[in-house]
Formats: sequence, structure tokens, C-alpha cells
Amino acid sequence: MLVLTRRVEESILIGDDIEIKILQVRGAGAQAVVRLGIVAPKSVTILRKEIYDEVVDANRQAAQAAAPLPPDLLRALGGAAPGPDPEEGPGGEQPG
Repeated sequence: MLVLTRRVEESILIGDDIEIKILQVRGAGAQAVVRLGIVAPKSVTILRKEIYDEVVDANRQAAQAAAPLPPDLLRALGGAAPGPDPEEGPGGEQPG
């Protein structure tokens, strides 16, 4: 991990097109709050880590608790719906 010291109004650059600028520091020690300004291309996603972690956790939980798709939706998506084959007659027998 690279550790840098910066003062208010000073910046760091990441690559050629991302600038992180210290805008304000309030408080001191562990209670200090730092306000950052970030200039980056719109194609770069910028998230606070705690928000990113919440999204990852929610996605993981949703994937584990995913309910099966309704048969008609599954068919519409091109998958085979569980249940009897429409080509089969009653009791699983092939017609004819």
C-alpha cells in the first residue's frame, strides 16, 4: 500500500486522468473527517467501500435465496420449464 501525506488543496494523480484532491479536513486523530474531490472520466465507477461491500453482500444473499423462475417466464427466456413434457401424454406416455 502506498501511503501519502497531503494538505488541503493538494492532490494525487492516478494514471493520466484521475485526480483526488483534499478539499477539507475537520477534527483530528481518529475522529478526523476528510473531504475529497475526485475528477475522473464518467466511465470510471467511484463508490465508497462500505456501499460497495453492501451491494456485494446483498447480491450474494439474493443469489443464494433466488426463487425458481415461473415456468412461463423460463420458457420465454428459452429454458425448459420443469414439469411434464408437453409431448408426453398422461402418465408420461408418448402419444400415438
